[in-house]
Amino acid sequence: MSKNVQDEKPARSEEATAWLKQEALAQEARYKKIVKEIDGLQDKRDGWIAEFLQIIQTKGVNVSGDLRRIVTKDEIPEKPDRPDADRVIW
Repeated sequence: MSKNVQDEKPARSEEATAWLKQEALAQEARYKKIVKEIDGLQDKRDGWIAEFLQIIQTKGVNVSGDLRRIVTKDEIPEKPDRPDADRVIW
């Protein structure tokens, strides 16, 4: 079997390793801040979802051009009964 260039990985310097560790910690801190901010919006998000569902059941949605169709209550799926049902994924 032939030896390929991508099979050999050069050694990582201590400086690069330290930088990667620092970047990972900074990214984790940013991620936690985003999660806290998004979780704080949950009540507003529930309101936005309810408003959206009300609009599509009364005004409808565009099907083609100016042709609209009302979405019936039977067509709207129920929210799953679990805490992370509408969790935003990053």
